[in-house]
Amino acid sequence: MNSAYIYLQIYRLFDKSTPLPLDCGRYCSEACCKGDSESGMYLFPGEKAVFDMVCPDGWRITDSELTYSYNGKERKTPILICDGSCDRYFRPLACRIFPLTPILDNEGHIKIIIDPRARSVCPLANTFDKDEFDKDFTESVKKAFILLSKNKHVYEFLKTYTEYIEEYNRFFKDLRG
Repeated sequence: MNSAYIYLQIYRLFDKSTPLPLDCGRYCSEACCKGDSESGMYLFPGEKAVFDMVCPDGWRITDSELTYSYNGKERKTPILICDGSCDRYFRPLACRIFPLTPILDNEGHIKIIIDPRARSVCPLANTFDKDEFDKDFTESVKKAFILLSKNKHVYEFLKTYTEYIEEYNRFFKDLRG
């Protein structure tokens, strides 16, 4: 499988598809791109191949603390750290789908939710329900991950990622009371 090619094709789903039918970055002064020099976005299994081909100046890939098992091996999830500005064409999938994220439901099917980690950064994550996002955008996110999850490596990653997202959500719900 040429994973770089697959991701480049999936990226195309988001060429004209955004959370709102306008540039949501103007709504919040691009809050999602204002992280510190150590924050970044996870790369999904196989996606690193895209950035091995072309990685913009000022960007770097490192291993995150999120580990998962695949084919009997523990693997670290790569994270792409950027300088906070980019040509939208070069964004990783996690940026393209933000503030949504995929998880697996109890039956192991793809479910798209508002990423609980986005609530500290994105006004849309705090003021909109998922159903209020542009329908084409949410459908593109779901389609992308239904396709990607057919790959066993991606599916195994999503099992661990789902646990991570659910734990994150529980932790922050507990803090809010």
